[in-house]
Amino acid sequence: MPPMPSSDSTQLSQERRYIAYGSRIHLHSDNPSLLDAATAHLPLGWVPLTSPPSGGIEGGQEVEFVYRLQQKRGEAEAYQLFYNDELLSQRSHLPQLLTIFENHAELYSAYHAKDYLFIHAGVVGWQGQAILIPGRSMSGKTSLTDALIHAGATYYSDEFALIDPEGFVHPYPVPLSIRKDGALVGEKHALEKLGIQPGTTPLPVGLILIAKYQRYARWKPETLSPAETMLSLMDNAVAANRDPEFSMPILKKVVSRAKAISSKRGEAKRVARAILEELQ
Repeated sequence: MPPMPSSDSTQLSQERRYIAYGSRIHLHSDNPSLLDAATAHLPLGWVPLTSPPSGGIEGGQEVEFVYRLQQKRGEAEAYQLFYNDELLSQRSHLPQLLTIFENHAELYSAYHAKDYLFIHAGVVGWQGQAILIPGRSMSGKTSLTDALIHAGATYYSDEFALIDPEGFVHPYPVPLSIRKDGALVGEKHALEKLGIQPGTTPLPVGLILIAKYQRYARWKPETLSPAETMLSLMDNAVAANRDPEFSMPILKKVVSRAKAISSKRGEAKRVARAILEELQ
């Protein structure tokens, strides 16, 4: 691993401090322009802290994460990203490194969240309830989320369902990441450019939907048992096993209140209305 900056350069390092879902994060660099660039790539939920540091303690809690961005000396096009003193990545192009920072910071914020359970899912609101579509990348949740929005539902998330201890889903309105022509990486589309107004009010979960895409498949939903629903949510939870005393009561509340169905599906726009009718 490349050496970290000397103690002298570390003392010259500038920092910005944040809190995200109960965790404290420091972002360091000896180059102010790198800090400015990283700020544009912060995940949702990172709130700046303005109180002065006191011996490495913020609000009585230790800082959990430290990210450091730096440019290798003598190499104009070599940028490094460190996480808690470990080298995460080195890239010749800064935008690539900032994308890695954003993805890592988002996932680790979700994993260490203290006040929400993060579940990989698309989420929309419909008639005062949330529809959860659990699934990771390439599962088809984005296309289904988009189709439900066009059918009249309210956008809540394309990435995570943020569920509080009472079982309510909170908005996580990241840009829609839409893949075209079979691309492995989706292109992010700002919500305002798509004319999408995201939801703002926490909602109880009314429907959990397991819908795998299969070309020409007929929509024939079957009701899932509570055990099947629980397993599906646990499989897509970012940190269900990290702190089961926190996560399991939340999952049980969601499963006990929500309807859960499963079916293979064809094109998302052809099944969107039928899905919404499940909550009529």
